[in-house]
Amino acid sequence: MALLYAIVGNIERARFMLESGVPYLQLRFKDRPLAPLRAEIRAWKSRYPATRVIVNDSLEEALAVEAWGLHLGQEDADRYAPKRLQALSEGGGPVLGISTHDNFEFARAKSLGAAMVGFGPVFDTSTKVLTRKPQGVDRLASAVKEFDLPVIAIGGIGEDTLDAVADTGVAMIAMIAYLDRLSTYEDVQVLAKRIRR
Repeated sequence: MALLYAIVGNIERARFMLESGVPYLQLRFKDRPLAPLRAEIRAWKSRYPATRVIVNDSLEEALAVEAWGLHLGQEDADRYAPKRLQALSEGGGPVLGISTHDNFEFARAKSLGAAMVGFGPVFDTSTKVLTRKPQGVDRLASAVKEFDLPVIAIGGIGEDTLDAVADTGVAMIAMIAYLDRLSTYEDVQVLAKRIRR
């Protein structure tokens, strides 16, 4: 059973997803700092207890907003001493997720204390400049079997590919562009239910 992992680029979409009741919400605010929003984001924990909020790229911001999780790309992880990341799992800090593209990167993520890993891009995506070829559903299914951590599928997942991705046994399905097209809470809830099937 997979869960919806919503990724948003601004505070308005974050609020919309919270009201929709998404189980996971990653804040990937590339053009706006989180600092002015810290008090609001900290309050989400009590206001929206069913949603786990994850901060992208910044351990400092994840700690400042008391986020449930932190997600780092492979290059982002280089900014932190391995011992600092490893200590998160021991010290009650945010749950660490790290992006991976192959078995080597998975082993590195695990050594840094990751509790879950992103895997992709599964398909071509318009939300990020790709430095790697799409992995495809078959490779995703292999990763789910090979990796002994929960896998978050990411990259170009939409209406036509959603079921095939969910059938691989991934723990979470990350969506960005497809979610941006949804305009009602009910639309998001129907999507989340479809993923959970």
